[in-house]
Amino acid sequence: MNEFVKSPSEKSTFSQKGLDGYKFPLENKNIEIYLVVVKQGHDNYIISKEITHVYYVLSGEGFFDIDGTKREVRSGDLIEIPPKFEYTYSGKMKLLLIMNPPWFKGNEQITRKNPSVT
Repeated sequence: MNEFVKSPSEKSTFSQKGLDGYKFPLENKNIEIYLVVVKQGHDNYIISKEITHVYYVLSGEGFFDIDGTKREVRSGDLIEIPPKFEYTYSGKMKLLLIMNPPWFKGNEQITRKNPSVT
């Protein structure tokens, strides 16, 4: 039976040095949605080969560095990052992350460390 109201997982689905991600259980397998709790930021700069990443800032503020340009973000902002653009983010914020297609191993190329995450 399809549950129409979803809550993120109670345990983190993924963790990195500066953030934790909690996956929403969806019936639709063409996208993935996560609540991302950012304590410092993404620990690396990455390039996604095929996945579009859409971030919505639920609360807090920070910066997204996309293709060499640093952009300030705050609650209510939406950030769309198509494939093949280098990016990272930092700050203290809660993000809703939508990925299309869903994450798969081998999609991300790590290009360098994010110096904002210690």
